[in-house]
Amino acid sequence: MDQTAHNPAAQDLHPEADVRRQRRNIPVVIGNLKNSGLHMPGVDTAYRAALFAGATDEMAWEAARRHELAMIGFPDEISDAGLDLSKAESMRTRRQALIDTCRALPNPFALGADVQVAA
Repeated sequence: MDQTAHNPAAQDLHPEADVRRQRRNIPVVIGNLKNSGLHMPGVDTAYRAALFAGATDEMAWEAARRHELAMIGFPDEISDAGLDLSKAESMRTRRQALIDTCRALPNPFALGADVQVAA
């Protein structure tokens, strides 16, 4: 038998109305994160989990950025084994460009952030 169904503390932490609202907002959160430059699968989950854990919007966005960087990986993790050396180097260059782009993104929730607002 599922004990969480009868655990009042779990029910208090996750009221049905809040969970339903969060589910309805998932496409909006994904769209906003993509518009801010974060595209990897799961950035929305990282963002929402950080908010649930008590992070500010600014720190939740940074959690999503950290997830994006973790999903990209690092150039030195690409092995030469079985690859043409020029192809491996091209892959490393591309990965480094993704990392640089992600790190350069302005956090839209940071005070004084220089972000453009769509009309």
